[in-house]
Amino acid sequence: MHVGLFIKDFELGTKVSAKLTELDSTFEFYEKSIDIPEKTKLLVIDLDHEETGNEFFIHQLSLDRVDVQIIGYMKQIVKEKHDKFRIAGCNVILPKSSLVKNLSTFIRI
Repeated sequence: MHVGLFIKDFELGTKVSAKLTELDSTFEFYEKSIDIPEKTKLLVIDLDHEETGNEFFIHQLSLDRVDVQIIGYMKQIVKEKHDKFRIAGCNVILPKSSLVKNLSTFIRI
């Protein structure tokens, strides 16, 4: 499975990429939504980052690529933000602390 990563945190990006390699998944880090190739089936997005952590960005991704599962993560999940991101198009929202250990749940082989 090909995974797209919108992760700016270098340390977390390293942990996520190591886990994806362990799961035999290919992945790429992206800056903009136009960079996402057709083969991408899962997106992991930092919802705390200003550029990617907004409802408009998530909504645009979900409209452009209905076949892609979107997983967002936040340092601390706040119900109001959680609800807004779910409505915008995030399939799952996880705490940042549990992202790496839960990745295997979302990888389809």
